[in-house]
Amino acid sequence: MPDYGGEDPYGEPDTQRRDTKTLHFTKYEWPDGLRLYRYDDGSVPTFQPPLEFGRLGKRRLPFPGPRSNTWEAVVSIRRIPFAGALNFRDIGGYPVRGGGLTRWGAVYRSDSLHNLTAADLPAFDALGVKTIYDLRRAREIEQWPGPREYVHLEIPGGALDLVPVAQLQTRRDAEEWLAADYVGMLDNAASAFGTLLTRLAGEEVRPAVLHCLGGKDRTGLSVALLLTLLGVDRDTVLDDYELTSECQRPRLAEVVEIFAAVGMSREGAEAVLGTPRWTMARALSELDGTYGGIESYLLGPCGMAQPAITALRESLTSQS
Repeated sequence: MPDYGGEDPYGEPDTQRRDTKTLHFTKYEWPDGLRLYRYDDGSVPTFQPPLEFGRLGKRRLPFPGPRSNTWEAVVSIRRIPFAGALNFRDIGGYPVRGGGLTRWGAVYRSDSLHNLTAADLPAFDALGVKTIYDLRRAREIEQWPGPREYVHLEIPGGALDLVPVAQLQTRRDAEEWLAADYVGMLDNAASAFGTLLTRLAGEEVRPAVLHCLGGKDRTGLSVALLLTLLGVDRDTVLDDYELTSECQRPRLAEVVEIFAAVGMSREGAEAVLGTPRWTMARALSELDGTYGGIESYLLGPCGMAQPAITALRESLTSQS
């Protein structure tokens, strides 16, 4: 992404018509053709071309104040464009019930950080991450160690290497296995979820990163629980889950071949590596039906205390 900071590329004031009203504005233009229009009536500035790339795109923020000698155009990006960790994402910017958004730059979700390249590390360090929660099993960490200090907090989830590949040959079989894994984690990993979310309630640990191996299943359910607690609607929670497939698409064929080499069908491999919306939806329906909803689940099986739940809601949402 180009660096849009530096000397003010100040343009001469001009006028244009907007809704039959004449507005005075100042145009700022960068060498790569990006233009920002800042209007004298105080309305939100606009960029041309718009700084939006679909669900993975950038979020436009108001221009930070009047003209000065140096300034910066501020945007937020959901997927941090690392070369190695393809599924590294900010969970900020989602609307929450009652108004406001989940807070940007506080919690990131990712695939395993061992994927970060040497060139990625300076950009990763610039995020100011204070705590990395590695949700993988000990043998996974031993096999693929990460590049930075971490807190090991294993989320017990299904281990694909222990499942007979003959059981995962069709797409439906593989998706059913995923759904059962997610529902099983609600029971088997309740204590670990409670520990993780309780720790995230402390400001001293943030910004924080949660990751497992692919950033899809153990991380996916952890984040789905967190977003649900913060008041993000169900469809948006499921949209966030599905984004993993978009992020990991460049690596999918390579991983499918690894699974195929041990006897799994390509159809089954693609399914188990994917993010079928209904599988996470089933787990969240189980959360509501069996456990009485997110707060009852966290206060009961997860062993969380009400002050931690309140702290999460207050510190991880904002009104802007």
